Amino acid sequence: MTHSDVPLTWFLRSTALVLLSATAAVFMPTAWMSTIHDWLGLGPFPDAPLVQYLTRSVSLLYAFAGAGYWFMSYDVRRYLPLLRFTIPCTVVFDIVIVAIDVWIEMPTAWIIGEGVSVTAWTIVLWWLVRTEPNASAQDDASFANASDSD
Repeated sequence: MTHSDVPLTWFLRSTALVLLSATAAVFMPTAWMSTIHDWLGLGPFPDAPLVQYLTRSVSLLYAFAGAGYWFMSYDVRRYLPLLRFTIPCTVVFDIVIVAIDVWIEMPTAWIIGEGVSVTAWTIVLWWLVRTEPNASAQDDASFANASDSD
């Protein structure tokens, strides 16, 4: 890791830790989920198989994304093409997640908090990737060649 890679590396690792913390919800007792649901002012927790499946599988998906960011943090220059690819994907994610929040009538504070945090995260990632000194077409080619040899 070079000096210029440090901000992106630590941003990815911080992101990974936050996302990996979702692992707890995969195994969390339903009673705890219900308590958190009530505490957030979302009313009674619907204890149905689909709700259980969705809460746990989405948490697991977040954890897997965290593992991916942690892995990429060890060689940010190699994974710059992938990180560049994730930026437009996360812009779409940001828009859709806020639209879902509005559609299902989440509390206003939730909508604002989630909207601001995911948008800020995307902007920071974009800026760090953009300012990475080796963000060139040559990196794209070396990434593709490394992937082909696996």
